Amino acid sequence: MTPSLIYSHRWLYHGVMRLLYGRHFGARYAAIAAEIPSGASVVDVCAGDGYLYLRYLRRKAVPYVGLDISAGLVDWAQRHGVPVRQFDARQDELPIGDVVIMQASLYQFLPCADEMLRKLLAAARQKVVITEPIRNMAASSNPLLALVGRRATVPAGAAYVAQRFNAQTLSALFHSFDAFERSALLPGGREMLGVFAGRCRS
Repeated sequence: MTPSLIYSHRWLYHGVMRLLYGRHFGARYAAIAAEIPSGASVVDVCAGDGYLYLRYLRRKAVPYVGLDISAGLVDWAQRHGVPVRQFDARQDELPIGDVVIMQASLYQFLPCADEMLRKLLAAARQKVVITEPIRNMAASSNPLLALVGRRATVPAGAAYVAQRFNAQTLSALFHSFDAFERSALLPGGREMLGVFAGRCRS
């Protein structure tokens, strides 16, 4: 599947992210970075343009690898010094890291998001950090806004794009895992953060 326009152009992707999160844009990245101990290796699955690394993790000098399926975003990130590579999370084997992150991308794996979460847990030595929107334009009661939200956020390889999480369904998924430790709303209330104990013992 061809990715939507947003996932093909960094300037558009970054602009949409800033529009969606507004004045809380920086705070949501800071909250994710706060979950990563100094010296911990990080695997950032569906890393987008690598903004988390560029503005928050590079200064912590953590070993980092970003993974994303979008050739356009990966190319931009590589040219700006982000250690990122093109990667299909559905098919490729995840590298092992102390902390495995997935930002605002779990919906892309519905209706089998639990399988993806198990895959993330198996690759994490210490913990998995998930952030996921629970208020979505795609779930708007306005049919036009909902259509735009669904069509504009289709990454390459997504098999199902009509479904999104809300607070109840995401919380239920989190609590179905015995590795689940805690969750919190990120600043602005648009996104929920979940933390899980890693299962990799290598």
